[in-house]
Amino acid sequence: MAASKAASSAPSVAAASSAAASVAAVEAAQSASTEEVASTTSVSGSGSVYDQFIAAGGTDLLWKYIVLPESGGNPNAVSPNGYHGLGQTMESWGYGSVATQTAGLVNYAVSRYGSIDAAVTFRQANGWW
Repeated sequence: MAASKAASSAPSVAAASSAAASVAAVEAAQSASTEEVASTTSVSGSGSVYDQFIAAGGTDLLWKYIVLPESGGNPNAVSPNGYHGLGQTMESWGYGSVATQTAGLVNYAVSRYGSIDAAVTFRQANGWW
């Protein structure tokens, strides 16, 4: 009886292991995608847009969950509706250097939502910020 019980639990262990491997693969692909966008997109300044963004006070969370969905990491992005910059805004901070845009993004997130985490939570729930 013990042998058949052990044999019946083997498929569920294998399935759990397979599911964990799938989750890890998806997370690795997402991370690689973020790094690829960050390293291939550049503007005047030192390093990739991502490096400039982080050096100017941006966070990885803000980059992944607001900047990439809004502008793809392109500081010169302009939507058909006229929103511009990394954070896709109509405000003046959406123009200029990555440092200027980063300061505007961080200030907007904190002043409107109370924190970067709260801004990200709102963006994830609503698809806009």
